[in-house]
Amino acid sequence: PSAAAAPVIAGRGDGVTIRILSAPEAVGQHEVYELNFAPGAALVSDPHRPGCREHLAVIEGALRVESGEASEDLGPGDTARYAADRAHAIRAGGAARAILIVQDS
Repeated sequence: PSAAAAPVIAGRGDGVTIRILSAPEAVGQHEVYELNFAPGAALVSDPHRPGCREHLAVIEGALRVESGEASEDLGPGDTARYAADRAHAIRAGGAARAILIVQDS
Protein backbone atom coordinates (compact mmCIF):
# COMPACT_ATOMS: atom_id res chain seq x y z
CA PRO A 1 0.00 0.00 0.00
CA SER A 2 1.01 3.61 -0.46
CA ALA A 3 2.29 5.72 2.42
CA ALA A 4 -0.97 7.66 2.41
CA ALA A 5 -2.91 4.42 2.95
CA ALA A 6 -1.10 3.50 6.19
CA PRO A 7 -3.32 4.05 9.24
CA VAL A 8 -2.14 6.83 11.58
CA ILE A 9 -2.77 7.22 15.29
CA ALA A 10 -2.25 10.95 15.78
CA GLY A 11 -2.60 13.37 18.64
CA ARG A 12 -2.47 10.86 21.45
CA GLY A 13 -2.06 13.83 23.76
CA ASP A 14 1.57 12.92 24.39
CA GLY A 15 3.07 14.41 21.22
CA VAL A 16 3.64 11.11 19.41
CA THR A 17 2.20 10.27 15.99
CA ILE A 18 2.17 6.56 15.21
CA ARG A 19 1.92 5.24 11.65
CA ILE A 20 1.02 1.54 11.42
CA LEU A 21 3.21 -0.19 8.83
CA SER A 22 2.33 -3.85 9.48
CA ALA A 23 -0.64 -5.71 8.06
CA PRO A 24 -3.80 -5.82 10.21
CA GLU A 25 -3.54 -9.60 10.56
CA ALA A 26 -0.09 -9.19 12.21
CA VAL A 27 -1.55 -7.57 15.35
CA GLY A 28 -0.43 -9.44 18.43
CA GLN A 29 2.37 -11.26 16.58
CA HIS A 30 4.75 -8.95 14.72
CA GLU A 31 3.74 -5.27 14.59
CA VAL A 32 5.73 -2.52 12.85
CA TYR A 33 5.27 1.21 13.50
CA GLU A 34 6.84 4.50 12.46
CA LEU A 35 6.99 6.86 15.45
CA ASN A 36 7.25 10.65 15.12
CA PHE A 37 7.94 12.54 18.35
CA ALA A 38 7.37 16.24 18.98
CA PRO A 39 10.02 17.83 21.24
CA GLY A 40 9.59 16.51 24.79
CA ALA A 41 7.07 13.83 23.75
CA ALA A 42 6.86 10.37 25.29
CA LEU A 43 5.27 7.04 24.43
CA VAL A 44 4.55 5.36 27.78
CA SER A 45 3.24 1.79 27.73
CA ASP A 46 1.86 -0.69 30.22
CA PRO A 47 3.34 -4.20 30.13
CA HIS A 48 2.46 -6.29 27.08
CA ARG A 49 2.02 -10.07 27.09
CA PRO A 50 4.69 -12.21 28.83
CA GLY A 51 7.79 -12.64 26.65
CA CYS A 52 6.99 -9.65 24.40
CA ARG A 53 10.00 -7.67 23.17
CA GLU A 54 10.38 -4.39 21.30
CA HIS A 55 13.06 -3.42 18.81
CA LEU A 56 13.54 0.33 18.30
CA ALA A 57 15.68 1.89 15.56
CA VAL A 58 16.22 5.65 15.69
CA ILE A 59 16.14 7.41 12.33
CA GLU A 60 16.38 11.07 13.42
CA GLY A 61 16.90 12.82 16.74
CA ALA A 62 17.61 11.26 20.11
CA LEU A 63 15.46 8.98 22.25
CA ARG A 64 15.66 7.48 25.75
CA VAL A 65 14.25 3.96 26.17
CA GLU A 66 13.16 2.77 29.61
CA SER A 67 12.19 -0.84 30.38
CA GLY A 68 11.63 -1.62 34.03
CA GLU A 69 14.67 -0.24 35.86
CA ALA A 70 16.92 -0.20 32.76
CA SER A 71 17.34 2.82 30.45
CA GLU A 72 19.37 3.56 27.33
CA ASP A 73 20.02 6.73 25.32
CA LEU A 74 19.93 6.37 21.54
CA GLY A 75 20.86 8.55 18.57
CA PRO A 76 20.43 8.25 14.80
CA GLY A 77 21.30 4.74 13.60
CA ASP A 78 21.19 3.24 17.10
CA THR A 79 18.99 0.24 17.92
CA ALA A 80 17.64 -1.00 21.24
CA ARG A 81 16.07 -4.37 22.01
CA TYR A 82 14.24 -4.58 25.31
CA ALA A 83 11.58 -6.39 27.32
CA ALA A 84 8.10 -5.00 26.75
CA ASP A 85 6.39 -7.32 29.24
CA ARG A 86 7.02 -4.72 31.93
CA ALA A 87 6.22 -1.00 32.08
CA HIS A 88 8.29 0.75 29.41
CA ALA A 89 8.63 4.14 27.74
CA ILE A 90 10.29 5.93 24.83
CA ARG A 91 11.05 9.61 25.52
CA ALA A 92 12.30 12.37 23.21
CA GLY A 93 14.17 15.50 24.25
CA GLY A 94 13.77 17.11 20.83
CA ALA A 95 11.94 16.09 17.68
CA ALA A 96 12.69 12.48 16.72
CA ARG A 97 11.65 9.70 14.37
CA ALA A 98 12.04 5.93 14.78
CA ILE A 99 10.83 2.52 13.64
CA LEU A 100 9.40 0.23 16.33
CA ILE A 101 8.86 -3.52 15.98
CA VAL A 102 6.75 -5.26 18.63
CA GLN A 103 7.36 -9.01 18.67
CA ASP A 104 5.45 -11.48 20.79
CA SER A 105 7.17 -14.65 21.87
